[in-house]
Amino acid sequence: MNKTSTTNIRKRTMPRICKTVIIFFFIGMLIGTLVGKLFNPIILPVLKTIYSETISTLPSMDIPSDQIVLSSFSRNIKFVMLLFIFSMTDLWRYYCLVFSVYTGFSNGLLLYFNISLYDFAGIANYTCCIMPQYLVFVPAFLFIIMKLHRINCLDETKQKGKLLLKQFPLFLLSILLILIGSLAEGCINPLLLMHLAN
Repeated sequence: MNKTSTTNIRKRTMPRICKTVIIFFFIGMLIGTLVGKLFNPIILPVLKTIYSETISTLPSMDIPSDQIVLSSFSRNIKFVMLLFIFSMTDLWRYYCLVFSVYTGFSNGLLLYFNISLYDFAGIANYTCCIMPQYLVFVPAFLFIIMKLHRINCLDETKQKGKLLLKQFPLFLLSILLILIGSLAEGCINPLLLMHLAN
């Protein structure tokens, strides 16, 4: 590890990997909107029907919040576990970037889809779809990536067992953060979507 890298870690500045992750997220989002625009004449009529029917029947749907929480938690904890697994290898930075592009791509499609259906009001619809869970998930994933980066850079033993022990407290904290985000998605987000439906 070079002197500059050590200095940046001690100053607690955002690592380059986090800045790169943010950039790749927006690149993925741009690609998602472009793909949505490209296939707009083909998929928009079908998606519009599905989306409209889903939104209209949402108030009458009785989906238990704990089921949404469980689904959200299981989906996001897989990404976290893969982060920790790949952090033991030289490929973890590539996984971060692929995950960022994938997340940005799906958000780009969702944003373009909503704007195509509702013009500028679609931005509000998109916001309702991702809030408030993204207020937890986005900082949580950036925090996890930043901490993994610092733990790995400061580790001089290069022994997987000792590295795993150093990462274990962060893993427990990650579970808590994902649980908080999942609770927000399961308990608060449906209220926003029902408000949108009405």
